[in-house]
Amino acid sequence: MKKLCLTLICFGFCFYYAAAQDTHYWAQEYNPAGFLTPGAAVALTRDSGVLYFNPALLAFNTKNSASISGSVYQFNSAKIKNGVGTGYPLKSTNVSIIPVVASGVIAVKGGKKFTIGYAIIHNPVVDFHSTQQRDDKFNVLNDDYSPGNEEFIGQYSIQNTVTETAGLLSGGFKVSSRLSLGFSAQTQLRSQHYAQNYSARAFVNTTTGNGLPPIVNDQEEFQVSHYNVGLNFRAGLAYDFLRHHLGLTITSPLVNLKSNGEILSDDIVTDLRLSPTDTINLLASSRQTKLKETWKMPLSIAGGYAYDTNWGQIYVSAEYFSHISEYNIITPRNDYFIRGDGGGSQSFTSSLLKVKDARKAVTNFGLGVSFILTPEVTGYVSGRTDFSYADKNLFADDDGHTVNTAYYNNYHGQIGANLKRRKFNLRMGLLLTYGHTSQYMQAYNFNTPHESNFLNGETVNSPATNFVVGLMFAYIHNL
Repeated sequence: MKKLCLTLICFGFCFYYAAAQDTHYWAQEYNPAGFLTPGAAVALTRDSGVLYFNPALLAFNTKNSASISGSVYQFNSAKIKNGVGTGYPLKSTNVSIIPVVASGVIAVKGGKKFTIGYAIIHNPVVDFHSTQQRDDKFNVLNDDYSPGNEEFIGQYSIQNTVTETAGLLSGGFKVSSRLSLGFSAQTQLRSQHYAQNYSARAFVNTTTGNGLPPIVNDQEEFQVSHYNVGLNFRAGLAYDFLRHHLGLTITSPLVNLKSNGEILSDDIVTDLRLSPTDTINLLASSRQTKLKETWKMPLSIAGGYAYDTNWGQIYVSAEYFSHISEYNIITPRNDYFIRGDGGGSQSFTSSLLKVKDARKAVTNFGLGVSFILTPEVTGYVSGRTDFSYADKNLFADDDGHTVNTAYYNNYHGQIGANLKRRKFNLRMGLLLTYGHTSQYMQAYNFNTPHESNFLNGETVNSPATNFVVGLMFAYIHNL
């Protein structure tokens, strides 16, 4: 008798949208409220037998074999309305196809029956990239040495790409006819490349000996590339009694196993006058490789309840994520950074180059309803919150860098149907996401560059929106 049940679950593990989702825990459909996705639940939802999020639900898997393949086609659009000034938005748009992820189930029979599940998971977490420029003539410099309007050229670019690949091993078994337990371990490889570049130049309204005007220049470049291999664990419990189904999971914080980071930073200020007689020229430049990286994920507790009705099922769920105090993702070495300060000496301040993170506690909620439309067709409708854990008030000061691009709350919706046959299930659905905030703080502002702010402008809050629409197709074959 075959004991190995091979499955290919694309939609269960790889729904991290390619829009800016880097400060959210429930961005992917594979979570306690991804009701449309098989197995994305904490309590027993009478699904197709593909049950992984709560490892205790593996004990209910009685199918000898199944294979699932599928794809997600999605359009992603994120926009910061006044990203670097009024009339200068930052937009990032992507059209993508989520790849297939492989997993499997081994049903072990005998005196002590239990089920083992495994998976290889790939999540394209975020791919946000945008550029902007202002080429204009207006009053930038002090009229004491540059009267009238100056020619100003400002450029800004940002790129943030994060991917996650994980291996998952789970096991579930029944303690009694109503109660089951399960445990899982997940090893995750997370990599990120973040780059932010800003330049601002203003021509002084005077000429030099060669007839060319002097240029006041501020140029700032920061790049970081890093990866982390980590391990976390999950314990699950499921209780099944007639129409009532309960589930609970506890997921441990991440244990760091291996990491590496690289930082490149280059800042140049030339001929900038804080007063008509006080001119600043500055160079700060550093490249550091083979740095230790730390990536944290918090303790989380998820609960779910499903109730069977005559026409379908009602499912509610929630998951709490604990807070994470401020810490350094990357702490640079004490190498040279600020160059030529006073008589040729060179100095370094590690707080200027550190990459830091801090997270507030978050609780997300989900609600799903399934409808038995015919004996062979079941419809699904669900919604969930997806609150951002980012909060700049958690940081002790402004030193260092935060490498996030999402500072808004998202709200997800799903609608779809499952066609059931004796040998297979065919599932398809529409996935929608909308996020908004009016408190997205600019990094720079092209509207107000001046010597007093090093041509960076006076930053203010801007509205930001995020919209995602996706189509899910899945095929489940029972052998």
